[in-house]
Amino acid sequence: MRERPGLRASSARRRAVGRSLIGAASFALGTGGGEARSTELEVDARTAAQAYQVTGPSNGAVLDRRRLTQTLGLSAYDLQGERRVGGPSYSVVLRLRLDADFGVNDRLPSNQSGGETNYGGPAAAGARYVPGLRAAPVDLVHGYVEGRDLARGWLGFRLGRQYTTNVLGWWSFDGGLVRLTTPAHVRAELYGGLEQRGGLPLSTSRYEAQGVWRGSHADFGVSGDSPRLTDYPSYQYAAPAPAFGAALETVGLGFAHGRLDYRRVYNTGVSITQQFPDPAGGYRAVDGLRISSEKVGMAGDVTVAGWANVRGGLAWDLHAARAGSAFGAVEGYVGRRLTLGAEVDYFAPTFDADSIWSWFTHAGVLSATGRVAARITSAIDVAASGGARQWRTEGDPASFAASECEAAARERRAASADCAGGATFDPSTGAVRNAASGGGATTTDALANASVRYLWPSGLVSLRGMMQSGERGRRVGGDLHGEKRLSGGRYTLGARSSLYDWEDPQRPDRSATSFGYVLGFGFRPATSADLRLEWEHDMNRLVGQRFRVVALLNVWVGR
Repeated sequence: MRERPGLRASSARRRAVGRSLIGAASFALGTGGGEARSTELEVDARTAAQAYQVTGPSNGAVLDRRRLTQTLGLSAYDLQGERRVGGPSYSVVLRLRLDADFGVNDRLPSNQSGGETNYGGPAAAGARYVPGLRAAPVDLVHGYVEGRDLARGWLGFRLGRQYTTNVLGWWSFDGGLVRLTTPAHVRAELYGGLEQRGGLPLSTSRYEAQGVWRGSHADFGVSGDSPRLTDYPSYQYAAPAPAFGAALETVGLGFAHGRLDYRRVYNTGVSITQQFPDPAGGYRAVDGLRISSEKVGMAGDVTVAGWANVRGGLAWDLHAARAGSAFGAVEGYVGRRLTLGAEVDYFAPTFDADSIWSWFTHAGVLSATGRVAARITSAIDVAASGGARQWRTEGDPASFAASECEAAARERRAASADCAGGATFDPSTGAVRNAASGGGATTTDALANASVRYLWPSGLVSLRGMMQSGERGRRVGGDLHGEKRLSGGRYTLGARSSLYDWEDPQRPDRSATSFGYVLGFGFRPATSADLRLEWEHDMNRLVGQRFRVVALLNVWVGR
């Protein structure tokens, strides 16, 4: 998909392919026959069919899955007609997605009614029912009307379902956005609407904050073949989530860019606040308007005389009063063939304010890496990186048992000398002696990656290796990949093989070595379509033999 409108087809052949579609859009949008010749339409469809196996949740049973993912994109650019230099432009962009899983089972092994999406009534008692699971969900990825360069370039807008990507992360909402771009290289944005959430029409949960399981309760609350709300109290109601945000950004500065973002989202509707009922049988709940998430962040980068780039950013969760992410990096360019870089990255999970996970202690992950990339010749390039990743706990796991033992000793008012960490309790003074510290603990993993690639006009070969090792375990391995294009790219052959070994000291029985390979074939019957088939085979002692078949079909018109 193109982000900027106004790029026009350059040949009569491409205009002829989409002539009927352009005419239909012109009539529907009232653009007029003469001006419609400058309107450009794009229609693209992408189909991905998968057949694969996974290990089931009980007894290690192997489950066969069948998935079909279909997306359909429709775009119309320059709806105003002939585009004038510096003049306004209007566009409509739409994309739908169907993500169907034909492996969802709606029948019990005993042939009783009920399954993963069908509660099944009193006989089944929801034995395999999964609230919110849909065999063929459809969602609107985005769909909006956009205007650019209005009021001599000062104003722009978007109206509809849209998404934003910035230091606060990926986020999607239904509403409006207004941009004000000034000659002083500063752009201001103001937006508001409803956060896209699972359980609402044509929506998905992938953009909402983590920590709450919510969705549509349309099939809840009646007896017989439908579950009761009290059967799944952790499955919360999906309700509209009002949101607004603002941003300031620099534009048009070739050597620097900066952006400041703020966003607040509200929860509405009922949220049950306990997993189990009160003695009287009821459940406590919260209702009304309340904060779901509130974040502020800033990011920027500066290029120094074409030989170095410095960038950094910080996202702060105002509700949790902690940093959710932060990063800083520097990159240097030594001539035209060598790049050196270093980066520090921090990430800590943050959750919806209604989530119980907001009350649990959790620490962030800190990574520091350095890298080098070199173009040896016009056909050969190599890259390598290495560093460390640090994990920290709030409280020392080695002394956790000691604190539990101390509490039990205090309750008994008796001496205890067998606590972990050598802790003892003196009942005469009420003092604990030689108690282990509960300040915290850290563990560090070593990281390393290396790759080499050889390119020629009709193909490539690449070799890649990686290693992660520390007290928590080890993973090491690599893969070899090759691709060859035939008949000017009409046909493509590809292959990949991989060998990885991992070790888990906490679960030695889960350590294994895995080998896998992928064989692929691509066919491009026309400039507006391509097809790809892949066969994947993986094997290790834990899962045995696993197979996966993938078919991909892309079709587009008017590009």
